[in-house]
Amino acid sequence: MKAWIKFLGLLLPLSLAPSAQLQANQGEAFTVSIENDTRRLGGPNSDNGYTNGFRFSYLYAEDTVPSWVPFLTNWTPELQEEFKNSTTNFGISLNQKIYTPEDIKETKLITDDRPYAGWLYVGLTANYKTEIRSHTLELDLGVVGPDSLGEEFQNNFHDLIDVDRAYGWKNQLNTEPTVQLSYFQKTRFVDYLDKDAGRMFDIIPYMGASLGNVLIAGHVGVIGRLGINLPNDFGPTRPSASDGDMIKDPRESKTQLPWRVYGFAAARGNVVGRDIFLDGNTLGGSHSVTRKTLTATTEVGYGVQYYNLSFIWRFVTTSPEFEERENFHSFASLTLSYYQDLD
Repeated sequence: MKAWIKFLGLLLPLSLAPSAQLQANQGEAFTVSIENDTRRLGGPNSDNGYTNGFRFSYLYAEDTVPSWVPFLTNWTPELQEEFKNSTTNFGISLNQKIYTPEDIKETKLITDDRPYAGWLYVGLTANYKTEIRSHTLELDLGVVGPDSLGEEFQNNFHDLIDVDRAYGWKNQLNTEPTVQLSYFQKTRFVDYLDKDAGRMFDIIPYMGASLGNVLIAGHVGVIGRLGINLPNDFGPTRPSASDGDMIKDPRESKTQLPWRVYGFAAARGNVVGRDIFLDGNTLGGSHSVTRKTLTATTEVGYGVQYYNLSFIWRFVTTSPEFEERENFHSFASLTLSYYQDLD
């Protein structure tokens, strides 16, 4: 077992230990997210670009404070004040993302396409929320390169589903430890409530930024949802957007309906100053392409929740990310969450 895998394996269980000052009492959640461009999940079957991602996460009960929270929240007086005056949720997640060029059968370096890359990391998430606003701060610690197990995961999975292996992984990014900090803010700008059908419509603008040796970027966007008995959260999230996890408010008002169903659409614009999966390793010595500074992302999907079980599907499309290939890229995203029964 490689050193970085051991580090991530030790960090995850240690992070699950709650602080003795405030114990869990209600509203825990477990979430599994899978993103892939295969047709089996509803993608375009392209098998390139951002081709696979997963996120396994645990969301602590509302206002439960894990032992690592001061490390994430006590950086500034403003963060400490936000922590004291908001309802809080904290989360811990294990994540992997895989990127490949278009021709995965080619063994030689493809100079006009993106490099092979994998990223394996643990995410620590703090969410502060009021009735109309949500702030999310996430710290990601991990590794890019062979230690991320991108090659092993992709090719073993391809063997399992009986499709061609990717043969160019010898050209992947070099091993590099990663530290990434992301901030995300959402505001419930417009919503419509019905006394029998609950929340039926809302519009949620958002903005955020990321800083680290993986990504330096900022973005703005908006989510719109339409349905019956919408969850009292700030819209669905996905691993590839560094949004943290969907937060369900344990104190949300109950309606006569045990289920929720809705459709949604979203769009966001991105300003990218650095992307390790396009620019290559921080200290050089790896393949890179000419990154675009401005990109856009759209998504459409639906969500269904029955009692404490939630399912979300979406189709995501990104504009061309680098100069050498002017291709739009799409993938599907599935998220399944289970919420612990409330006290």
